[in-house]
Amino acid sequence: MTACLLCDAGAADAAFSRVRLWEDGQWRLSAVLRGAVAGFAHLEPVRHVPYVEDLDGDEAQSFGVVLARATAVLKQAAGAERVYAYVFGDRVPHFHVNLAPHVPGGPLRGGPGLLQDGAVELDAEAHARVADRARALLG
Repeated sequence: MTACLLCDAGAADAAFSRVRLWEDGQWRLSAVLRGAVAGFAHLEPVRHVPYVEDLDGDEAQSFGVVLARATAVLKQAAGAERVYAYVFGDRVPHFHVNLAPHVPGGPLRGGPGLLQDGAVELDAEAHARVADRARALLG
């Protein structure tokens, strides 16, 4: 098994040119000191948790509170209009939320810009099937 980069916070800080902003026993928030977005940060559990669905106990219970606090702080620190939060976990399989402060006229864009070129839009029936399954699973 390959060692997890994010489990070694010092190595992750060096690899991503980031600095630790805050840490408690469950979560850490680190800001990346390079790239096109000032204040771009990673929020990650201290414990190795591969994906969001693997959160449990106190981590799962505190996630929303910690995420809200982190985004509010980054929004204020960056003078941002909002902070985008997104998760793509296949490159580094240790759950982490990418936090990207958006300032008017800045480099971020949402929506279709996140998709591969040539991505085909699914029909409404495919979306409805997944929505119906999720609704049924939620009870």
